[in-house]
Amino acid sequence: MEIFARHPRKGDCIIREVAPTYGRVKVLVDYPDLGLCRRPEYIDELVDRQAGGRISLEAPPQAPVVAINNSKTTPSWQTARQTLLALRLGQSTFDSIKELSVGMEEVDAACQWAINRAQTGQLSFLLFESPYGMGKSHALGHLKLTARKAGMASGSVVLDGVNISLGLPMSLIGALAHTIEFPETENNATEGLSQRLAGLVMHGAVDKLRIAAAELLHGSLVNLSADQVQNPDTWEVIEDYLSLEMSANQVRQRLGVRVQALRARFLEDRPARCADLLREWAQACTVTGARGGLAVLLDEADVDYAQGGRGPTERDQRTALLEALRQHGNSGPKGGSYSRLVVAMAITPGASKLDPIEELKLELGSHLQVVRLRELKAGELFDLGNRVVKLYRQAYEIAGNEAKSERVVSECLQLTERQTEGRNPRKFIRLLLEKLDVLYA
Repeated sequence: MEIFARHPRKGDCIIREVAPTYGRVKVLVDYPDLGLCRRPEYIDELVDRQAGGRISLEAPPQAPVVAINNSKTTPSWQTARQTLLALRLGQSTFDSIKELSVGMEEVDAACQWAINRAQTGQLSFLLFESPYGMGKSHALGHLKLTARKAGMASGSVVLDGVNISLGLPMSLIGALAHTIEFPETENNATEGLSQRLAGLVMHGAVDKLRIAAAELLHGSLVNLSADQVQNPDTWEVIEDYLSLEMSANQVRQRLGVRVQALRARFLEDRPARCADLLREWAQACTVTGARGGLAVLLDEADVDYAQGGRGPTERDQRTALLEALRQHGNSGPKGGSYSRLVVAMAITPGASKLDPIEELKLELGSHLQVVRLRELKAGELFDLGNRVVKLYRQAYEIAGNEAKSERVVSECLQLTERQTEGRNPRKFIRLLLEKLDVLYA
């Protein structure tokens, strides 16, 4: 599903899926400008981008016509405003990760450890742990930036414990299939993995997947022809199949082509199938342009543990998934589990009775490195505040009054330090933006 819409406060979005709810209809949307994926929103709060009216799923609006623009540059003020909007929502845009990173030495060292290990074919795991608002999502963004510099693709998934959960292993694959991004190149900056896989079929290079030990994906594409790939309706069916929204039997009925079954038929087979597909996604990335492999970013793991796993089946599925991933890690390149894959999670401790951090340590063993994000020093938080002020002034083209801005940063720092949470970056930034709004009103 791809319906272009707009949220009155958060900006342009794309409706991807209808969430199972009672009463008000809720949908999962992407915010491309904010770098956010599959966020739940009520559909009656979204409007048509062009007409401004309500969105109807029965008669969705036409995709907006976008004029071709050969310029690859975005005005600095526009980029700054997008970043400020994300900060007000407690997020940060990918473009601002480097600019707004302070006190990240331990995070950077852990990211380098995982990426270096993955380059040798060893499956690697990272867990960023901290209280609310201390920078876990930012740490995931820092990993994404570092991975991109290392030639890795990346895919981000927000766990909610209901529709996307470690306790529902195949839901991870379905969500990940839509979010994998490649390092930008001159000719194909916007292509995702599905477009790259289509390129393999077009050029008769599907055997590259078999050579890379991505047998399931090879069996999914080997019987397709270039004509089928060039037909947009046909390829849409294949994309739905790759994201597990359509079964192999449905593809055969629709297209008359025999493809490999990606879904696991039996419940007990799903954790291992999820682990296998994650490894194969990474291998597919290495043969389609991202030679560094794939970094999978799982945010809101604490929400997953708090909401999901309430029944024994989901808990068993989660445990089996972690065990399957560890088996891949234990086998390593010599045991046939070569994969340039990094899986990172962000979690707030204390979200559930069972300690998820201890479970992850136990199940993943030496393949996991846990990073507890420390509280920023006063000087570091002051530095962060000045960087936010610089963005604010750039966004609204404000000149002068630098002394006033510095006084506002100092005032916010003092107020933040008096709070029980201490120097919480998210609350500090929100307070600072509120005061800057008043100062420059």
